[in-house]
Amino acid sequence: MTMRRTVVAGAVLAIAALSVSIGVAFGTPGSGAASVYTARGTVGSADDQIILGTPKTVTVTRTVRVKTKKGTVRARVTVQVPGIQPHISCGATPCDMVFQVLTIQPGGFTGWHTHPGPTFVAVAQGDGTMYRAGGSGCDPMKYAVGQGFLQPSTEVHNMRNEGTTPLVLHAFYLLPPGTANAAIRIDQPQPANCPNIP
Repeated sequence: MTMRRTVVAGAVLAIAALSVSIGVAFGTPGSGAASVYTARGTVGSADDQIILGTPKTVTVTRTVRVKTKKGTVRARVTVQVPGIQPHISCGATPCDMVFQVLTIQPGGFTGWHTHPGPTFVAVAQGDGTMYRAGGSGCDPMKYAVGQGFLQPSTEVHNMRNEGTTPLVLHAFYLLPPGTANAAIRIDQPQPANCPNIP
């Protein structure tokens, strides 16, 4: 009997040091950024389902019936239960995993882009400044060595090296099956709320 496992991943990024090298040039707009995809693989099967998402509260309303001495009483009950906002699900069709090392020189940046699946990123060297489109502002978020973050597939973002030393990032992508290296990054137009951040 095969035990069906469901894994809800939140801290998948214990994967920073990789030795396999599948070199691919960083071929999308940006400046002073170079990338190498270091390893690829597949994950998930009919017997090993993976759902990657973020927690959310779900409101559930049900009609309940309670038998009493005077008969059956019906009532509508609303409760809040823990749930998940899925970013990607890998099961009957396995997902692709890709590992990348990205180096951004001082003054360099990635340019505005998204990815077709969720991405975990850890800062291995230097300091990075992340700009995210959406909302009313374009507030920078600084990340230093030892810090990491999750990028959902819908997030339009631009990582910049506003420091004086090279910025090195290690990324782990969970992607739809068959995603080619050239399709891991999807260029996006300049966001209206970030007009001064190239």
